[in-house]
Amino acid sequence: MRFALLLLLTGATAAFAQPPAPGSASVRLQASWGQFRTAAVDLLGWQVSVPAISLGRMTFFEAAAKVDELGLAFVEGSSAQRTSFEIAKPLDSNLTPDELTSVKNRLRALSLRMPVYHVESIPAGEARRKLFEFAKDLGVQTIIANAEPTALEDLDKLANEFAVNVALQTRAPKALQLLLQPLSKRIGLSAEHPEDLAQFQGRLLAVHLRSILTLPKLLREMYKLELKPLFITVAPSSLDSFEKALHPVMTDRVYAIARTMPIRSPEKLSPEIRQQIEAAAPKQAPAKPAKPRKLLVLDLNIGWPGHATILNGNLALELMAKNTAAFEPVFSNDLENLKYPKIRQFDAIFLNSTVGQVFVDPEIRKSLLRFVREGRGLGGVHGASYTSLDWPEFTEMLGAGEGPHRVEQATLKLDDPSSPLTASFDRAGFPWEDEFYRFYATGPYSRERLHVLLSIDMDKSDLVRGRPLPRGNRPDNDYGLSWIRSYGKGRVFFCALGHTPALFTTPATSQHILAGIQFILGDLAADATPSAKLIK
Repeated sequence: MRFALLLLLTGATAAFAQPPAPGSASVRLQASWGQFRTAAVDLLGWQVSVPAISLGRMTFFEAAAKVDELGLAFVEGSSAQRTSFEIAKPLDSNLTPDELTSVKNRLRALSLRMPVYHVESIPAGEARRKLFEFAKDLGVQTIIANAEPTALEDLDKLANEFAVNVALQTRAPKALQLLLQPLSKRIGLSAEHPEDLAQFQGRLLAVHLRSILTLPKLLREMYKLELKPLFITVAPSSLDSFEKALHPVMTDRVYAIARTMPIRSPEKLSPEIRQQIEAAAPKQAPAKPAKPRKLLVLDLNIGWPGHATILNGNLALELMAKNTAAFEPVFSNDLENLKYPKIRQFDAIFLNSTVGQVFVDPEIRKSLLRFVREGRGLGGVHGASYTSLDWPEFTEMLGAGEGPHRVEQATLKLDDPSSPLTASFDRAGFPWEDEFYRFYATGPYSRERLHVLLSIDMDKSDLVRGRPLPRGNRPDNDYGLSWIRSYGKGRVFFCALGHTPALFTTPATSQHILAGIQFILGDLAADATPSAKLIK
């Protein structure tokens, strides 16, 4: 079932994001998993937008920038809003071709889409066709109209010709007669009550919710009915309320996805790559286990297909355990393993390039933090820093969030050549090609909290190479790639390398990962003093 959803809510004022970086029109972070409302498009098919006209006495161009600052990729347009200071005309079909191009350029510069467009009424005659031409040109999927139009058969014909839906925002008896007319499903209604979802779903194109009190019930009902809206429009003052109401729905969705995602089998690796991983796998552990150790390995990806090198990691971990008897790996994406008391059977948890909103359930969040704080371990490679970006406590514990990235070449240096975790490396550093995450300076990565082991040697690396990466430079030029830290009584190890096969086909880096695993298991002692405190 396909329909569009319009939510107009009231509530607390939402805070805007950081100011734009120089030379960049869009200030949004790259990943869509930083908030439930932005992850909803990947996990639920719900495109969340804000009505540009709801942002005060602004032009559409100004309001679009504010929507971008809110972190959203979609905006709702309105014929009642002035386009810009330069284009002192309403955002409607009377714009000239050049003015229309300016609107499209503005949306493109902000990486925004306008899936819904609001008008007071649907005009008749030639003006009606101009409205559809205007909507189609701007990528509008659904036109919301307050008043009931005439000539419904003509309207239906145009809606199908331009592949643009029309939703009537009314509950008047005359409009409800649409349910009985032989029109296509591109012409429909906008409901105001949760119970209308089931009653009108055959012709439902939009939902106009006036109260945040019924929001949780509405979203639950949508998910229960497996409705796939084209868009959800939320007043900016109510984004926090929407986020809170969406949390239980996203929890259910993540569990549903996890149940269908078994651990990825290394059997799909090519014989050549398998041979290289086997040759690089350590034959001896750097430390003798104090007791039998159990490592839970997850490779769950939510809303993302996953890195191809996950297979490499799973095979490498399997071989490390087999060759050294340092630990017993348990490969499982069963989220129930992360709840108390079941989680206590493990000494540490390892995230093999997990990505997306993996840890959504509040019970799991509480359990995982407690697990590490009380003396167990957490480790991960590469994509793991893109896990549960909406959960600040997790990114703070891991030491990293998101950042611009691309596959490039650099020279890596040893920040702590005396650490047992870097014993496999040449002290002079080494060249490396990978997808380097340039973690934002405003994020959790900081030498004030982390003991950095490896980083990019900026004196020997050219990260521009004729292709500047937008917002990819930190003022301090500090690009850490591997570190350890203490967290409560527990231990954390993270290595950002691993997009390319080299991490587990190179003996030195494979040994580095094993050392990190033994550190979080509690068998390899290492100084985890934050790097900033070691500088004299």
